[in-house]
Amino acid sequence: MRCQACDYELLHCTGRTCPECGTNFSLTDFEFEKKTVLFHCPHCDHGIGGEEPTGRPRDSIEQCHSCGLSVGLDLYIVRPIDGEDAASFGSLLPLQQAAGNWFTRYFSTVWLVMTKPQIAISRVPIQEPLWNAWKFFITTSLVMILAGFVTLLLFFLISFTSKLPVVPSGFEVLLIFGFQLFFTIIFVGVYTILWALITHVLLQVTGGSNFTLRRTMQAVLYGGGASIVGIVPCCGGFIAFIWWLVSTTNMIAKGQRVHGGRASFASLTGPLLIFIFVCGGYSMMMFAIVAPAVAKTQTAVQQAQQQMQQQSSQVAPVEEEVVEE
Repeated sequence: MRCQACDYELLHCTGRTCPECGTNFSLTDFEFEKKTVLFHCPHCDHGIGGEEPTGRPRDSIEQCHSCGLSVGLDLYIVRPIDGEDAASFGSLLPLQQAAGNWFTRYFSTVWLVMTKPQIAISRVPIQEPLWNAWKFFITTSLVMILAGFVTLLLFFLISFTSKLPVVPSGFEVLLIFGFQLFFTIIFVGVYTILWALITHVLLQVTGGSNFTLRRTMQAVLYGGGASIVGIVPCCGGFIAFIWWLVSTTNMIAKGQRVHGGRASFASLTGPLLIFIFVCGGYSMMMFAIVAPAVAKTQTAVQQAQQQMQQQSSQVAPVEEEVVEE
């Protein structure tokens, strides 16, 4: 349970203001694992446990069962149960927690990123190694690649069993998969870094941000978990791109503590500039390749026309001589 602004530990706090940076917080910003913390009455220190699914006490409790004085989410003092590690609950993503298997924790994290991106980024400590975000992003990319390979393999099997006239060979299938893997690692990796850099620069230009480039990178990389919907055939790629944009924008607004309008401008401008740059570069490259060929073709056509004119001029006097005889 850490401050979403400065990463200060908020356990044992008697108020709802971070002692380190002064940012207001609420217990509704956090979820707690069962039997890890107790919520203590500020008057008599009587502690009660939380309830599923959030791990917090019921909102309907207004009086302490021990002393009868008023309590509630705005008054409870949260303290860890004896023997529990206070550094491991409240503010961590499901993927970073110990409970459950890896498969469940990973897809729980993906679902949190897709549905509640602001809560997801609030559970990422500011000083967390950036490699954790990269591992999550790379895992999501590999899951998408694997899903695409399975689809390609099914198409290959259907083509083979149906005895279609054109059946891709096993080598061609592996070649396509290898190209897809290379394209994803290189292009998506470079795209992600450029997106984060452009977004962070625009945040600084439009008024600054509360944290460094690390926080912006965390938002872009963890927001990439929403692109898992790309495994859906046909329209999945487009939906994944839009969902990634939306999740990242919300994460930047929450993670960098900036207005939603600034976060939207900064996060949406990056992909637009990259798209213009890529399309412009591709157009220039194609023009550089095609223009010489077009010029060469035009030259050949002109030479052919000149030769035809010369031949016709030579034939004309011969015809005149024949007519005179």
